[in-house]
This record gives sequence, C-alpha cells and structure tokens, in this order.
Amino acid sequence: MSAIETPYKLIVSKDKILGFFLILVLYFSNKLSLETNFLVIAVLAVLASLSFIKSMKVSARIISAVAPLLLILIVTVFSAFLHNPSTYDYVRDLVYILKPILGIVFGFYFAQHFINKTVLIQALIWYCFLAGLFHIINVVLNANLSQWDTAYIRYIGGKDSMIEAFGLAFFIAYLRRPEFQIFSRRFNKAYLIIAIISIIFYLSRTTFIGVVLFLISFYGFTKANQKQIIYLAVVLVLSISFMVSLQFMDIKRGATGFESFLYKLKIAPSEIFNSEINTNDVSDLWDNWRAYEAKSAFDTLAKEDSVTPYITGMGLGSMINLGFEAPLGNERMQYIPHIHNGYVFIFFKAGIIGFLLLLIWLTYLYSYIYKKAKIKESKLFNRAISGLGLYLFFSSLVITGIYNVETIPALLLGLMIGLSYHVQPLKSKYIKTIA
Repeated sequence: MSAIETPYKLIVSKDKILGFFLILVLYFSNKLSLETNFLVIAVLAVLASLSFIKSMKVSARIISAVAPLLLILIVTVFSAFLHNPSTYDYVRDLVYILKPILGIVFGFYFAQHFINKTVLIQALIWYCFLAGLFHIINVVLNANLSQWDTAYIRYIGGKDSMIEAFGLAFFIAYLRRPEFQIFSRRFNKAYLIIAIISIIFYLSRTTFIGVVLFLISFYGFTKANQKQIIYLAVVLVLSISFMVSLQFMDIKRGATGFESFLYKLKIAPSEIFNSEINTNDVSDLWDNWRAYEAKSAFDTLAKEDSVTPYITGMGLGSMINLGFEAPLGNERMQYIPHIHNGYVFIFFKAGIIGFLLLLIWLTYLYSYIYKKAKIKESKLFNRAISGLGLYLFFSSLVITGIYNVETIPALLLGLMIGLSYHVQPLKSKYIKTIA
C-alpha cells in the first residue's frame, strides 16, 4: 500500500446529501426575508422539477395539488387590472400568492430524487429534533423561568412551530411502531423528550391544537364513520366545555405565569369573531385584532359600491383600510396588504371565487384519508396529507394557513404528496443511513 493510500473510504450517499440539504432548506426558510425566501424556493422548485419535466414525468397528483391555488392566482391577477395597484404592492402580493405553489412543487419533486425515501423521513425528524433542542436552549439561557413571563418566552423562543407539531405527532403515531423503527431506541427516547418540552415552551395555541389535529388524523379518527363521529363529538364537547368554563374564570389581562396562557385561551374566540372593538382602547384592540382586521377587509370591499369585488376580489396589490393608523411593528399603518384570517384574506384578494377554490383545495387534501392503500406506508402518507389539510383548515382562521409568511407548511405538504406518489416500505435496516 502506497503512502498516499488509506484503508478507509468515506462514502456519502446521494440520499444523505439530499437529507442534509433538506435540513438546511427548512432551517433557512425561517431565517431569510420573504423576498429572499421566495427567490430561493423558486430556483429550487425549478431545479427539482427540471429533470422530471424534461422526461415528461409530470404527475397528475402534483397538478391536482396546486391547480386550485393556481386558479386563485389567476383570479387575483385578473381582478388587479380593475383596481390599478402600485407596482410594489402588486409584486409583494404576487410573492405571497405564488410562494406556497412553488413550495409544494419543490417538495413534491425533491422527494422524487431520494432513492431511499426513509432518509427523507429521518431528515425531517432530525430537523425537528435540532430545532426543538436549540429552542429549549435559547429559552433556558435567556428567560427567567422562576418568574414565568409568557409573552417574553414566546418573544425569545418563537411563537409557534407547525413542523415540530407535525414531527411529534408523526413520531408518536408511526415511528414508535416496531415495523417503522428507523431510529435507534436511544434516539427515540431523546427525541420524544426534546420535542415535548420544546412544544410546551412555545406556549402556542396553534401549535398545541396542531399536535391534536395531526394525531387524530394519523390514527384515522377523522375518517367519517359512526365510531369516529362519536369520538370527535366527545372531544368537541370537552373542548367547548373547557372554553366556556374559562369565560367564567376571573383571569386578568395582565396575569403572569400559567394564568397568562389561560387568558390567551379565554380570548381566542373573540380574537377571531368579535368585531365590536373600541379602537381607542389599546387592550381591547389587540385582544380582538384578528376580528378587527377581518371587519376592516369587508368594510373596504363595501366602500367599492360594486358587486364585482365580492365576486373576483380586489386583486394583487390591494390594501385593507384599517380606518386609523395602527402601531404595527415599528411603523404606524392605516393600509395593510395581509391579515391573519386566511379565508377573509383570500375573499378580499380573489372574492367568492377564490374563497370557494380554497375550500375545494382544503377538502381535496382532507379526502386523502379515504384513498385506498395497498401497503401500510401508503396509508401513513395519505393520513399525513389529510392531517395537513385539517391543520390548514384551522390555521387559515388564525395565521393565514397556506398563505402564511412561512414556507414550511407548503414544503412539508409537497414532501408528503411526493412520498405518497412513490411509496417505499420503511424498514428498520435503514437505521444506519442517518442515525
């Protein structure tokens, strides 16, 4: 053996490189600005799909997954011609409406590049593990946990994490089963502890509800039959009873500790639906801000004195008049392009046509739970897509759903649709590929 030869060879498989790249994409998708994020996802979507498009392998599954969203985009482009928005506002809205489409396309075709699809699942769980670990460290190092301050903990640690909610539910429902053991037992225990603590530290109603929605979807409880309807009815009654009981509890707005989180739960219904707000009362305004945004959107439509905006919306670049200069971030703004309620947001931009298209799309995602599956993995990914559909049904009320500023929901949805398109068994022998 010559001096320059070595008995060891470092072999890094294509799947490992793709898995590491996916972790980087998920990480930076939360760090980059909206514009930079859009450009990166656009380039990645083109690159990921290029080889498949050249070989004419455009799946009907990806077309049906983005078709309603494309139609919403077309409606907003058309209606924008009727209202002459500024170029800047037009382009900014175009980024918001187009970004989820590109995210789904990238996720779908990126999944096709994995030879061993198990590595993709491992990469997702590894990302959730690392994100949760860094989140916990950040909170512990920067927050005084002996004097609990909900607002400050959320400020330094983040307001929510949809992908961590998905990862925890996916792990509990599937990856702990003997037939889906793709990690070591030691990693399984570590991940479960980190994921639960991290999600608790988010103190996010959306994230907590997300875990529940994903779990009941993964276990098949959302598939309509007599037994599941009874289960869901019990959960619904208990949830409503809990929310009603909170209304009779004397929880002050300025409460600290766990009471501050209970206060956020107490005002959740009014945040969405109570539009009778005193804009001169700061506490009343911010407690019901989402409802006020939605009311302002409909008031802006009404001022057009035409039925057309209700049919096709105000289009790309349209602005919602709040009626006063609200202190948003570091600015005072009277006209805003986006709001928290995703249904009202789309209704404002694309009218009743866009609203119905959004409902059709979300229903289509949910319907994946009824697809027939020849192997266990097919059922697994179909339920994952259905769970994401239910999550987006809910999150569209409070954080704009698929049109949220974050790209991760669209990426994750595209990955799951890609996995459902070309299913492989998840086998324990793959444990050596990453963990």
